Amino acid sequence: MDYRELCLLWAARETGLIETVMFEAGTVEDVAEKTGVTERSTRITLEAMVEMGFLERLDDEYEATNRALGLFTKTDVRSVGSVPHRLDCLSRWIELPKTMRTGSPPDLPDDWTTNFMGAMATVEEPTVRSCVTEAVHEHPDAERVLDVGGGPGTFATEFARRGYETTLVDQPDVIDIDSRFLEHEPVVLAAGDVTDSLPTGFDIVFCSRVAHALGPDENRQLLANAFDALEPGGVAVFTDQVRGRAEGAALMGAHMLAQTENGDTYTANEFENWFASAGFVEFEIRDIPGTNQQAIVGHRPRN
Repeated sequence: MDYRELCLLWAARETGLIETVMFEAGTVEDVAEKTGVTERSTRITLEAMVEMGFLERLDDEYEATNRALGLFTKTDVRSVGSVPHRLDCLSRWIELPKTMRTGSPPDLPDDWTTNFMGAMATVEEPTVRSCVTEAVHEHPDAERVLDVGGGPGTFATEFARRGYETTLVDQPDVIDIDSRFLEHEPVVLAAGDVTDSLPTGFDIVFCSRVAHALGPDENRQLLANAFDALEPGGVAVFTDQVRGRAEGAALMGAHMLAQTENGDTYTANEFENWFASAGFVEFEIRDIPGTNQQAIVGHRPRN
């Protein structure tokens, strides 16, 4: 989706065009009247959404297609897709000049968590398998896995399907969503702030794409918590884009500037210092095959 498509969908959402054509009206004239948007703007926007596959035209009326479901239905995050979260992110990019002056991004929209979870649920299966394989490779005898900040459970369910006793820990609002669609998966759900504390007694602590959403102090605390969560001889495996190694990692840092209070992307030296400060040994960074991410690995000493 190029920037024009994304901007047009964002404008259609902000003006109420999307919600109106979904639930209230179908013709250009009726949609324009209910939203206060000019008929010209309405016609051009709806025709573009037909071309993009979000609407279809039946005589003089427009109706939503299956592709548009994620724009308005939030019941199952697996049906939301990535577009609503991308629209949320765009709105925060538009506010970036203000954020750069104040140091604080705007308040999160009401559906932020659901839309974020929908986007995270779209990670491709080969990527999931590659990341999980990197983790289990580090501890072939592992039995218990803690997925830290695991969101919609994409990685946690892969660990569980491979036979590991798996626990997913994340913010309470995330766990509330998870409880509604992971109830049949063999994954234990735990609510909490991962920078405060973590459950203990695990062989692997796995953390995918969380570090870049946190600031340096938060990452130090997260790694200290990960160390405490592990049994002696256990391993922490973080997956993320390492700045200076992954293509586009610096731009991802700018994305975090627009989206978060403290997030950024980090260099290998920064990760190495944080792992060492937490007590980890045998630090290593490896490229994850088939992805633009790295596995950042540290072991808790056996003694």
